[in-house]
Amino acid sequence: MTRRAYLFVYAADLGDREDVKGHLDGLPEVLHWRCDLPNAFYLVSNESAEKLANKIKALGDGRFIVTEIPENSQGWLPQRSWDIITKKTWKAPKQRAEQAG
Repeated sequence: MTRRAYLFVYAADLGDREDVKGHLDGLPEVLHWRCDLPNAFYLVSNESAEKLANKIKALGDGRFIVTEIPENSQGWLPQRSWDIITKKTWKAPKQRAEQAG
C-alpha cells in the first residue's frame, strides 16, 4: 500500500487537543501523527482521506478537514514535521510524534 501524508485541521467544536490525540491513537488506520500547530495534525496513513474522515467523524459533530499533502508544499515548520510529511514515517513503528519542536 502507498503511504500518504495528510493535513488534518479541526474546529474547537470537535474536541480539544487531548481528545483528538486520544482518538487518533485508537485508529489503526493512522500509522503516525505529529502536531505542532494549533488545531492541526499531520497524519500518515495507507488509507484515503475519505476513510480517515469517516473514522474521525466518530469523535463528534465538529467541523474538520482531512486533505492529502502534495509534494509541492512549502511552509515554515520544524524539520521533524517536514520529515514525517516527506518520508511518511517516524523513528519507530507505531510511535506517535508529538509536539517536540
